[in-house]
Amino acid sequence: MLDEVLPPPLGSVSQVAYVVEDLDRALEYWIKVMDAGPFFVFEHPRLENQRYRGQPSTAEIALAVGNSGDTQIELIVCKNDAPSIYREFLDAGRVGVHHVGLMPPDYDAAQARYRALGIEIAFECAIAGTHLIYYDTVAELGHFTEIWEKSPSFLEFQRSVRAAARHWDGRDPIRSGAL
Repeated sequence: MLDEVLPPPLGSVSQVAYVVEDLDRALEYWIKVMDAGPFFVFEHPRLENQRYRGQPSTAEIALAVGNSGDTQIELIVCKNDAPSIYREFLDAGRVGVHHVGLMPPDYDAAQARYRALGIEIAFECAIAGTHLIYYDTVAELGHFTEIWEKSPSFLEFQRSVRAAARHWDGRDPIRSGAL
């Protein structure tokens, strides 16, 4: 029966994230060529309680987020040499699609599902008190998979970026963000 159909246990992919070397150039492409935006730039987002492959880390990044339709686009620049999945990606000679992001309906159940599948945690941290985990799905997908804890602040952040895109008239394409 139709009412027995459940949403995907991990949620739907709502973000595609890229690690780039030049944030300004990437923003220009997404805004001018892809007509996505506006983008909110976070020069120094605080990544709390970082663990890279089980060890403490101090990765520093800058990032920008904006929407292309209902899909959030995240552009990330690695700012230091601390061990991280961003540095690992660049050191492997890669730029481009780094991960997809999902906000599963049940964060704990999603973690259990990944554990049951034997997929390794590559990186974990919190941003503004919201927990994030990146799973090493590179062998399976060619990129990492990130899941976000479903917190009120993160839901509001996602909604505000999406709403800005829906009502965007092309003006003020790059905006300062705060986390």
